[in-house]
Amino acid sequence: MCGSDKHVCMLPEGHGMVHPTATFFQRQVSKFRELNLPCEWHHGTALFIRSLKRLRLERERHLQICWLVWHPYSPIKYYWDCIQLFFMFFAFIYLPFQVFVTCPDYYDKFILFTDAIAFLNFCSRFFTGYVDKEIIVLEPKRILVHYLKTHFFVNLIGSLPLQLIRPFDNCLYPTHTAMFVFKLLRVFSLSDPWKNVVGQFQLSYINYVALKVMLIAIMFFHWMTYIHHQIPNLCYHFYSLDDKYFANWLQEFGIKTHASGNITTGFQKYTKNLYLVCGLCIGALYYAPLDQHFVVDFLMSSSIGLIGLLFVPYIFCALLRLTIYRQYDSYLFRGKYKALEENMAFMRLPFQLRRKIQLFINYRFHEHYFNEAELQNTINEQVKNEINLHCCKGLVMNVPMFQDMPVALINSIVFNLERVLFMPGETIVKHGIPGSSIYLISSGTVAVMTSAGREVAHLRDGAFFGESALLRPGALRTASIVALEITEIYTLGYKEFTQCLQPYPHLKRKMEEITLNKRTALFKQAERHRLLKRHN
Repeated sequence: MCGSDKHVCMLPEGHGMVHPTATFFQRQVSKFRELNLPCEWHHGTALFIRSLKRLRLERERHLQICWLVWHPYSPIKYYWDCIQLFFMFFAFIYLPFQVFVTCPDYYDKFILFTDAIAFLNFCSRFFTGYVDKEIIVLEPKRILVHYLKTHFFVNLIGSLPLQLIRPFDNCLYPTHTAMFVFKLLRVFSLSDPWKNVVGQFQLSYINYVALKVMLIAIMFFHWMTYIHHQIPNLCYHFYSLDDKYFANWLQEFGIKTHASGNITTGFQKYTKNLYLVCGLCIGALYYAPLDQHFVVDFLMSSSIGLIGLLFVPYIFCALLRLTIYRQYDSYLFRGKYKALEENMAFMRLPFQLRRKIQLFINYRFHEHYFNEAELQNTINEQVKNEINLHCCKGLVMNVPMFQDMPVALINSIVFNLERVLFMPGETIVKHGIPGSSIYLISSGTVAVMTSAGREVAHLRDGAFFGESALLRPGALRTASIVALEITEIYTLGYKEFTQCLQPYPHLKRKMEEITLNKRTALFKQAERHRLLKRHN
C-alpha cells in the first residue's frame, strides 16, 4: 500500500475462512480447529517452521493427519501451558505449608483444584504433538507410544489425589500431608511447558538461567523444610512416647508429647525448620550429644545434609558459570590487551606510540573483546545496510547540499561511507593538499588551523568539512584539520559520490547552488562579525 510503512496483507488466510451460511456449531468447531493449528506468533514457529509458506504447509499436514491433535506451536497448547505452569507453581509453594498448619483440611479446595489440573494435563498428553529432533510428530499412534515410554506413569501418580489417604486420624499431627511428596513427580511434566511459556518472552541466556536457578533453589529449600518436619510427624504415630530421647527429639520440632506441652505456631515451626535445613545443607550440623541422638534423626539429618551438599555446589557452579559467561568478553579483552603490551615492549616501541595504540584499543572495544569481522560475516548485506543507515543517515542529512534530496540517493550515499578513526594529534586534512572527499564527524573534536598554524575553530559531533571536494575535485584545501581527541569520522570520496549521483544528473547543479549560497552566507556572517569587532 502506497504511503504506508506497514505492510497489510490482502490475501485470504485460507483455513480460517468460514462459509457465511455456516451454523453456530460449525463456527465454533472452526474456531476450535484454529486453536489447535500452529500459529504465526509462536516463538517455535519462527525458529523451526520459519517461513509463511512452510507454516501453511504445516497447517495443511496437520489437517490431513488429525486436527484434534494439539500442535506444539498452537495457541491452545501455549495458553494451557500458561495456566498449568501458573497453578502448579503456587501449588508447589502452598503444599509444604500444610504440614505446619494446625489441623489442615483433608479436602482442601485449592489442592483438589490443582489435582484436577494435573489430571487434565495427564489426559491432554494423549493428543498433544511433540518435537523429535526438529521433526514435529502429530500422528496419534506415535504420540501414544511416546507418552507410554516417557512420562505416563509419572504423570498418572502425580495427578492422583493421594492426600485423601489418611493412615492416622490426628488433627494436630497429620499424616496425609506425607502424600504430597508424590506430587513432586509433576515436575517431570513441567519441563516442556516451562520452555514453551518462558521461550515466548525471548529472555537472554543469562536471565533465563538465572531465573531457572532461583526458582529451583527456592523450591529445594522449601520442600526440604517440609520433609524435615514431616518425618517427625510420622514418627509420632509409629514410636512410643515413653522413650525420653524420642520425646526430646519431637519437642525440638514443636510436637507436643504431654498434656501440658505448648503447641508452637506454624510460622515458628517453619522458620525453625528452614534454619536447620539451611545449616544441614551447608554442612553445619546442629549439635546434640551422641548418646541423646535418635536413629531416625541420624538418618534424616545425614540424608538432608548429603543432598544439600550436592545441591549447594550445583547452585554455586551455575551462578559462577553465569558470572564467568557475563564477564567472559572482559576477561578475553584483558588477555589480548596484556599480550599486546608484551608485544609492544618486545618491539621496543616509543612511549607515545604505545599510548596511541592503547587509546585506540580502549576506544574501539570498550574493554570488551569481539571479532568484528567474524560477526559481520554472520549478517546479511541488507541488515548491514540498515545498520549503516541507522548510524549515518543523520550525519548525511546535516550537510545542506544533501537536504531535500531523494531518499534513494541518501541511502546510496550512506551505504558508500567509509569509517575512519583518528587519534589525538593526527592530521586529518593538510592545508594546500588537493581534496577528494567529504568528512562527517560521528564523534570527537577537531581543530581548524590556518596556513600559519593559528587555530580558528573547533568542529564536534555531527559537523562536516571538505564538501566542496565533491563538486570541485582536486581543489586545494584551505585549512588544516587536526584531531584533538579520539575522533570517529565517515568519509565519502568523489568517485563514490559520482556513482551515487549518476541516476540524478540534474541534482548536481542544485547542490552547487546550495553550496554557493551557504558559502556566501558564511562569508557575510564572518564579515559582519569582523566589522562588529572593529567597531567595538
